[in-house]
Amino acid sequence: MDENEILEALAENFFQGWDVAPTGGGFLITTDWVFPNNETIEVHVRRVGDRDDLFIVTDGGELINFLFSEGIDATRDPECIGILEGIAQNRSLKIAEHQIVRGAKVEEIAGAVRVVLEAVKEASFSLWPRIKSKPGAPIH
Repeated sequence: MDENEILEALAENFFQGWDVAPTGGGFLITTDWVFPNNETIEVHVRRVGDRDDLFIVTDGGELINFLFSEGIDATRDPECIGILEGIAQNRSLKIAEHQIVRGAKVEEIAGAVRVVLEAVKEASFSLWPRIKSKPGAPIH
């Protein structure tokens, strides 16, 4: 076995179970990555206007919705906002309209998807202890 065989096996394994579905203005990527409550993380890739060379890669607001469903209003909690902004800034991402966002050219889409996923996963697990410490917190 050589390094190319390992890379091929890793690539096949990492994306096994993922699905890419065309949408009106881009694609919906369903991953096998999950939030702490085992809900699947999805990433949206949307064309910018009528351009075929520029895209927005976003979590579609799933992180904020996940947190809200678990009892944290990330839009009003200053500590939570600080954590999210720090994670986004460390990965050169933006938070816009309650979504984690990155612009990408065609050749940058795969990397942007990975970075958005990493940020969503890090943020959800970083805030999970706050969710679990709330009285009456759901057990998943």
